[in-house]
Amino acid sequence: MSTGLPRAGSALIILLFLVAACQWMIPGSAPAVPIPSPSAPTLAPLPSRVAPTSVPAALSGLVLAPPDRPVFGQYELVELTIHSEIQPSNPFDPDEYEIRVEFLAPSGRKADVGAFWYRSYQPPGILGQGDPGWKVRFTPTETGRWTAVARARNGDLESEPVEFTVSDSDSHGFIRIHPDNPRYLAFDDGTFFYPIGLNMAWWSGAGTAHGDYEKWMTPFAANGGNTIRVWMADWSFGIEWSDTPLGDYTRRLGKAWLLDEIFRMAEEKDVYIILVLFNCADFNNWQTNGWNRNPYNAARGGPLADPAAYATDPEARALTQRRLNYIVNRWGYSTHLLAWEWWNEVNLTPIPDETLIPWLQEMTAHLRERDVNRHLTTNSYAIKYVSPTWSLPELDLIQRHEYADQVSPRGSDLADRVTVDLATLEETAPPKPVLLGEFGYGAEANADDVEKTGIHLHNGIWSTTFAGYAGSAMYWYWDVYVERNRLWYHYRSLDTFLSGVDLSGYAPVSGVQVTRPPGEGGHVGAIAMGLRGDDLLVWVRSDAYTVQAAIEARRRAPSPSAFVYAPLPLEGYRLTVPEVADGVYTVRWYDTQRGSWMDPVLSEAEGGQLSIPIPEFRRDLTARISPGP
Repeated sequence: MSTGLPRAGSALIILLFLVAACQWMIPGSAPAVPIPSPSAPTLAPLPSRVAPTSVPAALSGLVLAPPDRPVFGQYELVELTIHSEIQPSNPFDPDEYEIRVEFLAPSGRKADVGAFWYRSYQPPGILGQGDPGWKVRFTPTETGRWTAVARARNGDLESEPVEFTVSDSDSHGFIRIHPDNPRYLAFDDGTFFYPIGLNMAWWSGAGTAHGDYEKWMTPFAANGGNTIRVWMADWSFGIEWSDTPLGDYTRRLGKAWLLDEIFRMAEEKDVYIILVLFNCADFNNWQTNGWNRNPYNAARGGPLADPAAYATDPEARALTQRRLNYIVNRWGYSTHLLAWEWWNEVNLTPIPDETLIPWLQEMTAHLRERDVNRHLTTNSYAIKYVSPTWSLPELDLIQRHEYADQVSPRGSDLADRVTVDLATLEETAPPKPVLLGEFGYGAEANADDVEKTGIHLHNGIWSTTFAGYAGSAMYWYWDVYVERNRLWYHYRSLDTFLSGVDLSGYAPVSGVQVTRPPGEGGHVGAIAMGLRGDDLLVWVRSDAYTVQAAIEARRRAPSPSAFVYAPLPLEGYRLTVPEVADGVYTVRWYDTQRGSWMDPVLSEAEGGQLSIPIPEFRRDLTARISPGP
């Protein structure tokens, strides 16, 4: 892997960027691995819990402070402060001291939510403000009067109850699997949700979390983007690393506060977060020397001689559950948390699937027991990796990553293979939403320097949409490519086209073809992809609108340094749609580059086939074809 990195900064920044997407060539499939029953005792028991200590009567105070106002909206955050006279030596260890709050709904349903240790910070998240203390975060799902009571297990302490009222709001609630089509997503109220996504994994070495995320998220959301992947990496939002004792996150409460700020920003801009909990590079040494720096490494005083033992060692698993407790208690409230992602590209760790499966089963059970909002879960693998984990009920979403130069030496365009790739994944698991959580033209940032207009980005988000993915492909180089070249408008175009469209009622349709004009046998061709529902959605892309074609044209240009790629216009082409009822159809073409609709035209189907003239185009077009005039 070359290290032509675009970020300025010290050697540390170069080291951090090497993690990128943890991308290297991986075999196309994994050997079949039997999936244990969720109840199979495949892991050694965890260490026994510490017996609760008695609490002197003088230290029996536990006060749940009233909310800052009496009325909240449905699905709005209710954050309460808890005062306790007990000062545990490690407030992150629930075996030593744990506060939980019971929220009683108007219907009588109860929700048990854990409190978390909190401290406020000043931007950029370095200087702490005031004394730390306990907080609880809760999102009410019912309207009416609620009651909350805090309890501490040690000593059976109990606070006086507090009350608040919840009124109607315009929030759609949490994101779920679509109730009518398990390949897609929807909100609690049934509203369809289609992720239009991009990675924003961490902030740059030259900036701050507040400044960088505001710089990126503002134009992204303004152009219709609604989903990002954020990493709890050791150099960004991770709460445990070599500068903290294992299981004690005091020294990284500033990192946690910064992640609070990113969630707040996302909620204000209506952007949803896939939160990545574990990083593959922390468990190997060939990417960022991560295992040598990992606090779980025995060489650093940790419990593990081998990184693969992280998934089986009882002490490591108990510490992982402790960290999950804190993460769920602090961020599990958010309606804008789309999913917990267990591992970024877990196949780049030494943990094999047969070991990972019981770990996923145990950790997901632990997570779901505490996540009262039952957020979705996912995992990710590098390249086109088929895994038996996709069949696990513990994983709600299937997610793969791929970079063009790792799939083909010539870096073939994603649109040329996206349908086959999706079919491969769908054949290996029960019906689930599938996301392309990372993609790019090259596995390193300088691979994108060959083309500045977003060809690969554009084709990726459109082709995955028309292939039947649950969301648009999520480009990796958010800062050094999308932001640097101001390519946000590509998201606006897709968002505008999909406005008002519920894709859960559509399915990919085969046999849609582009026909060249007579006598144009050697001319540039085009591909077409379609989705059929009550009407038909079609995407048409010129074969000349690829990064490969642009590179070749630049190579042959008289002055490559001044070269601007403009594919030849395609004229006289026709779109053929099979298996349609005879009759008149209304065709509305959409210019995906400008993000604008053309005037509708009528076309008539005969013999079960519709043949439609395609307007002149250079790059790509879409169409919405509806029965009737």
